Formats: sequence, structure tokens, C-alpha cells
Amino acid sequence: MFGEVAMKNVVPFFVLAVFACEVHGKNSDVLELSDSVRDVTGRIERLEKAIAELQKRVDFLEDALGKAKQEAIIQKEVNVITNKSPEEVLKISIDMMEENDLEGARRTLTAFIQQNPTSIYCGMMMFYVGNTYFIEKDYKNAAIEYMKGFKSNPNGSKSAETLYKLAVSFRRLNQVDKCKSTLQKIIGDYPGLFAQKAAAELKKIK
Repeated sequence: MFGEVAMKNVVPFFVLAVFACEVHGKNSDVLELSDSVRDVTGRIERLEKAIAELQKRVDFLEDALGKAKQEAIIQKEVNVITNKSPEEVLKISIDMMEENDLEGARRTLTAFIQQNPTSIYCGMMMFYVGNTYFIEKDYKNAAIEYMKGFKSNPNGSKSAETLYKLAVSFRRLNQVDKCKSTLQKIIGDYPGLFAQKAAAELKKIK
């Protein structure tokens, strides 16, 4: 009788002991797993920092390479116009535009302007720079170049056409008031073909 009672008391303690050992073991596993996760997380963070630093270096090198290429391109365009007359530069640029090399034409024209900032041909060069943007439907930059070209030589052979293209650019940019005033200026100051075109264009604007 006593033995049975003792066994009844011992069994629950044994079960509890086994359970406690299992829990302890599981806790140890959890702690080890937690340590492993922290270790991996730390490694990932260090790796991300290293990658970010490497990306900065790559960006710096790409920027330096891009500048070097741009300088080489500019020098090439300068070489193209060296010892060339303005008429020759214009022909080279127009040929490039006809071949759809708008960027090349733009660089060539810009190189001439930079090399000859006081030339009476700068206004015409700016007009054609504007045309390269106009063809690309970049009317904002086209308008900027047309305004610069007109300001450079308001009495040049391309003045009326420059203003007309400027007015069209303003219209494409939905700057109606600027478009109207530019068309009216053409009609008032530059009688002829473009005055007629300006008058016709003005009638289209409500």
C-alpha cells in the first residue's frame, strides 16, 4: 500500500522533471537561434553599408567618366569647327540635322558660339540650336534659344523667322499671351512673309 502511494507521488515529479528539462532545452535552442539571428542581422547590416559605400565609389567614377567623355566630345566639336568659316559651320550643322544627328548639330553650333561669343553669326547659330530642340518637341528649350538668338541679333536675316518659331513654341507651351504678343510684334516690325504667317496664326488663336 505504501509503495503504491509512493509511486503515485513520484510519477508526477518525474514528469515535471522531464518537462522542465525539455523546456530548458527548448529555451536554450531559442536563445541560440536568437543569437544566430542577431549575428546574421549584423552581417547583413555590415554588408549593406559596404554595398552603399561601393555604390558611392561607382557613382563617383561614372560621374568622372561622364565628364571626361563630355569634355572629349566638346573638344571633338571644337576641332570640327577649327579654321572653319561661319558658313561652313552652319553647313556642317545643317547636314547633321538632316541626318537626324540633332545632338551633334547642337554641340557644333554651341561650340562655335562659345568660341566666337561676339560674332554677328551667333544669333543665327542660336536659331538653329533652337530648331534642334523644336524638332525634338522640346519647346521650352527651343523658346529659350530663339529668345537668345533674337536678342543677339534683332535685325539679322533670321529675325522674323526666329520670332515666328518663338511664337509657335509659346503656343505649344500654352503660353497664349506671349504667343499673341510675339505674333503682333512680327506683324508690326517685320512686314513680309512671316508677317503674313503671323497674321494667319493670330486668327487661329481665340
